Amino acid sequence: MANKQLRILIADSRHTQSLLVERLLNRLGYHRIATASSLDEARILGRCTGRPFNVLIISGRLIVSEPLDGTALAGVSLNGLIYQSQYLPQGFDPLTVDGVATRLAGPLELAQLGAFMAQIDPQAAYPRERSLALHP
Repeated sequence: MANKQLRILIADSRHTQSLLVERLLNRLGYHRIATASSLDEARILGRCTGRPFNVLIISGRLIVSEPLDGTALAGVSLNGLIYQSQYLPQGFDPLTVDGVATRLAGPLELAQLGAFMAQIDPQAAYPRERSLALHP
C-alpha cells in the first residue's frame, strides 16, 4: 500500500502532461500531489512550507525552457525524477537531492514511475497494469 503521507510535486509547463503524471501517480495510490507550471512556481512551492517535498517529478523540457543553475532546485525535494531528460545538456544535473535522483529519456510510463516510487516507498505494492505512457 502506498504511503499516503508522501508529498509529491509535478513540474511541467504543459498542463495536460501534469494531469497525466498525476493520473499515473493516482493509479499507484498517491494523492497528495501539487503541480507547478514553471521553475519559479516549483521553487516557491518547495520552499514555502518550510520542508521540501518528498518527490519532485519534472519535465526536461521545462528545465531547459528557463535559465537554471545547478542549485536552483536545491531544497525543493528529497527525491527527484526527470522525464524527457534527452532535452538536457550533457553532464548537466539540476537535481540536488539527498535521496534518489533518476533521469529518464523519453516519455514517462507507469512501469518506470512505479519502479522509481518503489525506491522511495518500498512498502508499496504496485499493481501490474497495462502501460499508460506520456508522449512528448
